This record gives sequence, structure tokens and C-alpha cells, in this order.
Amino acid sequence: MSSPLAQYALDDILTKSSTAKRPRLGMESSTPYVHALATKHSSCEMVVRFAATGNVHLDAVPLLTTPGTSVQVVWQPLMELKHVIERRKLEPVTPYKADAWQAQLQRAGLIDRYAHLPEGFRHGFTLNFPYIKTTQSPPNKDSIVTYAQEFQSIIDAEIQKGRYIGPFTDKEVESLIGPFQSSPMSIIPKPGRPGRFHVIQDYSFPHTTSIVYPNPSINSYINPDNFPSTWGTFHVVSLLISRLPPGSQIATRDVSEAYRTIPLHPSQWPGAVVRISDKHHCIDTCLCFGTRPSAGAYGCVADAGLDILRSHGIGPASRWVDDHLFIRIQKSFLAAYNEQRKRWHDDIITNGQHQDGSRIWYGGHVFEDRTLEEFDEDCRFPIIDLSNASPRSAEDARYTCNFDDIDRQFAELGIPWEISKDANFAFANKYIGIIFDLQHNVVYLADEKKSKYLQAIQEWQKRDRHVLADVQKLYGRLLHTTLVVPRGRAYLTTLESMLCICSERPFLPHRPVKGISADLDWWINILQSTSVERAIPRPLTLHDPAAFSDASSSIGIAIVIGRRWRAWKFFPGWSKLDGEKDIGWAEAVGFELLIRHIVNLGEPQHHFRVYGDNQGVVESWKNGRSRNTAVNAIYRRIHSFLHENSPTYSFHPSYVESESNPADPPSRGIYGDPKLLLPTISIPIELQQFIYDAFDNTIETHAS
Repeated sequence: MSSPLAQYALDDILTKSSTAKRPRLGMESSTPYVHALATKHSSCEMVVRFAATGNVHLDAVPLLTTPGTSVQVVWQPLMELKHVIERRKLEPVTPYKADAWQAQLQRAGLIDRYAHLPEGFRHGFTLNFPYIKTTQSPPNKDSIVTYAQEFQSIIDAEIQKGRYIGPFTDKEVESLIGPFQSSPMSIIPKPGRPGRFHVIQDYSFPHTTSIVYPNPSINSYINPDNFPSTWGTFHVVSLLISRLPPGSQIATRDVSEAYRTIPLHPSQWPGAVVRISDKHHCIDTCLCFGTRPSAGAYGCVADAGLDILRSHGIGPASRWVDDHLFIRIQKSFLAAYNEQRKRWHDDIITNGQHQDGSRIWYGGHVFEDRTLEEFDEDCRFPIIDLSNASPRSAEDARYTCNFDDIDRQFAELGIPWEISKDANFAFANKYIGIIFDLQHNVVYLADEKKSKYLQAIQEWQKRDRHVLADVQKLYGRLLHTTLVVPRGRAYLTTLESMLCICSERPFLPHRPVKGISADLDWWINILQSTSVERAIPRPLTLHDPAAFSDASSSIGIAIVIGRRWRAWKFFPGWSKLDGEKDIGWAEAVGFELLIRHIVNLGEPQHHFRVYGDNQGVVESWKNGRSRNTAVNAIYRRIHSFLHENSPTYSFHPSYVESESNPADPPSRGIYGDPKLLLPTISIPIELQQFIYDAFDNTIETHAS
């Protein structure tokens, strides 16, 4: 039958145009449905069930424990259990208070943006799980046996909290909600939290269908881009922090069991059944970790919560999934900061909301390097001085808000904070695993994080073969480190190659690809450094010295800086010397020689715009590495050269058409005025077998 309840889904077509209307983040599913419950069982049929929650009273029913579970369960008639399930459809398990959300969203003028949320809290959210035609229930992963006691404790807790309904046999589940599909479960220890464990469901199983498992995975039906939300990325938060007034402070707070606070619409239950033993299942009625839209489904709720907070004048604020970052400024800077926010809001109105994959962001003005300013809010609400709202310390009274103000607004909504993990307002705090130090204007890796990542490398080095999960784990940790050590991106390419190889056969152990050992030695050296830090990234004023580079495969390489120039020629057969060099490599060499010349000239500025007509070099340098091994080796050499000689310098390439590139003629042997030659520089030893200075007569004679 057709469901009258609100669905949580998006149109498949979303616009990225800054002039188009914002896509609504909650729309009716194209295939809403609710499974009718079977009625063929008589009311006297007895089955083992959970201690019912809600308004069903079973106090007089004797309790007993089922085999394979320590949960106290009750014998109750199947018809009575159906009544429990029907009640759950009307009363989802969630801490959020729907009426309060609706009232707050309406008061703030946000109800159009988040219209689907109150109804989602009342009736559950739809994640576009497919209609299940045939039951499929694969076994769980081996870790469930390894950590059997811990797994059982989690199952017990989920049943007691009412988020799981069960346990049932497979036939009983079918009689209640129809055919169902479970996804293999695994359990892992929570990092840094001894004795705590985390259950993961593999909603991407099966990766390929078969006779044994003919149903495609639940995730294969779902596009996470249809569940977008904002993300307080490193660069968004760094930009925000870099422009705060002096003396500002930051605090962090996590939501408790964030995904599990989101109730699922009953139409989703057949795709959310969990297998808790060989013979028993539970119906999961809440969002879990493992579905592709989980981050976005929860993220939209978190976005709405932060927007409500901002509407009360508290902020700035940001978040990464359930990790929330709160910022407060001193009252003496309030007026000036609100003027700045007003300018940002005006820019955002002009450049609009954008969506990249499942991430929503707002565009401000265009920076000098031609990138667009990014925000995770539209800055419509001014910050308000709330220091008189309640008694507070002399320190808190200097600022616009404190945690009491945050608690007062969020308590009404029912947001369950993990108070034990609070990091109160201070000049330095950890966010997304990195310490942001506002007083010293730096970000850095804490010592325990460095030790953890070093240990991960050492564990890797103990084994000679690795499966996909091993590669993903190490790569993820080192990729995170590049937020603080950007040049490290050029030392991840071998792991990226191995990711591609292992993805084809994820459970087959593979030997490390060539070069990984050397790259990991580089990372060990970095992580053993006394301090792994960098300045908090901020908008830069770029100096444009009119610097260009170009290469011609038949002649050589040239650079132009202002009116001055220099050129190099290739030795005959240069591209065949090792089989790895091509025109892309030659263009990257030109980029390197241009950088070395600018550093050699001793420019007083530190941040430079440079130009080239090879799009691949321009884009890959911006990304910090190239998939071309030979080009990537050049980038590593440039990074080392700058780190050792001019660590405060940075270079920002822009693309220019060949016909507009003044370095194009000299790269093809059409030279300019010799009086305007740039001074000579030493050619890196790695390049000396490939190029020579076009005006070195000794080498010219030898080359000919």
C-alpha cells in the first residue's frame, strides 16, 4: 500500500549552477511503500521475543533467555508482537523532539530548507533501500566470533534501547515484514578507546551477484549524492579560523551514537535486518554505519541543528560528521566581525550554493589564485552577545557565548551530546584529529597521533603481503597527515597504485608495489620529526612576476620572467634514455626550472602566480602529486628544494594558451635578445643527462 508518511530522498537531478534554485533536501521517494504484515498466524502461536518497549504492557509475561543471547526475552503471541511493530511505526526510537524542531525551524525561517526533518523524526527517514523480493541472509564476518562477547553486549544494548526488534527466526521475520536482506556484520575495537567496540555492516555485500547471493547489495541501489550535507573540511575550517579576531577560542563536542539517533521509515526495515546468530535475526529500525547515505542522512540533521544555533546568534560553528566545532569571539570585536559576515553573505548570495558529490558548500568571492572561497554556511545570521543570558565567569563574560548558551538551545531539540568528550573553549583544541592553535597560528599532529601512525607503518612492514583493507587503512592515515604536511601527497602515489591493484581482488593478499618501501621510509622520517606542523592556511596575496614556462619535444625548454628569458636544449634521444620521459615530463621540468630561477632571484615576495600551457602540470601541481611517476619525481624534487631553501615560498600555476605563452618561441629555438638572458643556474644532477643550457658553447659542440 502507498505510504502517507514523509520520505527522505532527493531528485536524481541536482544543479551546481550558482544561479539555479537550491535543491530541496527532502523530497518524496519515487517508490514509497510499506510492507503489509502477514496475518496467517493465529493469535495463540507462541514465539520467543524481546522485552517489549513502548506502550505494550507485558509485565505479567514470564522472562527467559534464548540460546545464543543474554538478552532477557519474553514469550508473547505473534499477534501481540505485530501490535508492538505497528506501535513502533507510529513511535520511532529517536531522542529528537519533532515538535521542537518544527517550531525552531519555523522561527528561524529555515523550514523550507529542512521541511522533511520533523516528519522524518515522527515517522522515520527513507534512504532509498530497494524493495526486497527474496530473502538473502549471508553469514557475518569472522570478527563476530573473535569478539563474540563484545558483539553480544552490543546486540543486548540495541534490543534494550528498542532500536532492534527481535530476535526472530528468518521465517518469523518474513511473516512480519515480508522478504528481507541482511548484510554481513563485523566488529572492530574503537581506536584510542580501550574496551569499546564498533559494529560495521557491509551494505556493499555482495560485491558481485552469484547463484548463492542473487540479490545485489543494498548500497548498489543508492546514490549518496542524493543525500548531501555540509562538511567542515580542513580547508573550510582553516579559512574560517584564519580570519577570526584576536583572542578567539574554539571548543569541540561530539554527538552520542549519531547515526543511531536517526529512525528508519518502516519501508526500509526489510533492507536493514541484522543477523545476530546462525538462526536469529533482528529488525534494525535506525540508521547504521555502513550504508552509503548514512553520513548525508545524519548530516542533514546536524546541518539543521547548527543553523538553528546560528539563528540564535551563536557561532561561528562547523562540523565533520558528528564532531562539532564551536567558536566564540571577544565582545569587543563583535561589530566588526558581523560586518565581515555581512560581506560574506552578500558574496554568497551572488555565487550561491554548490554541490560536489555529497558535499554542499557556499561560494564567496574569487581568490587571486582563481579558486572560489568556500563556506559551510550562508552567513545569514549575525553573531549576538549572549553574555548576559546567564551567570558566568569573568573569562566567559569577555566572550559572546559559552557552553551554557549552546546547551540551552540544543536541549530543547533533544540532541544527545557525548559530554564526556567535551573540549571546552580554549586557544588550542583538536578537531578532525589535528590540533588548531589559534594563538600561534599553526596546526599540528599531536604526539599520540604521530606515534599511532608510526606504529601503523611498522605493522605494515612486518608483513610481505596485504589485502585492500590494509592498504586503505595505511593510506587513510598518511593522507590525513598531508593536511599538516602537504608535500607528503607526492609520497602517496605508490600506495594509490596499490589501491587500484587491490580493488580488483580485495581479499587476495598482494605484494607491495615498487617504491612503497622508500616512500614509507620518507614518512617515518617525517613522523619522527620533533614537530609536524604548518601555518594555518589562509588567503594569500599572490605576486605576479609574469613568469612562464614551456617545452617543445623537438627542441627544448624555456622560461620567461618579465622581459628576461632562458632556454635549454634536449640531448638527442632524450625521450628514449629510460622510457619514462615524455612531453608532460618536459613541461614539468620547465616548471621546476622556473621555480628555481625565481628563488635564485631572491624575490622579496613569498607567494607567486606562474603560468604554463600544459593543463596536466597545472592541475597535478595543485593536487600535490602526479600519477605520472616521472613527473611526480620532479614534484618531490621541487618540494625538497623549497623546504630546504625557501620554506615560506609557494607557487600557484595558472593555465595559459600556447599562443599567449611568451616562453613558447624560445622553447622551439626562436630566441630573443641575448642581453635579456636570465643568469645561469645549476641544472639538477637528475636532469643533466637530458638537457643542457642552450648558451653553453662547450656542451653545444659536444651535443652536436
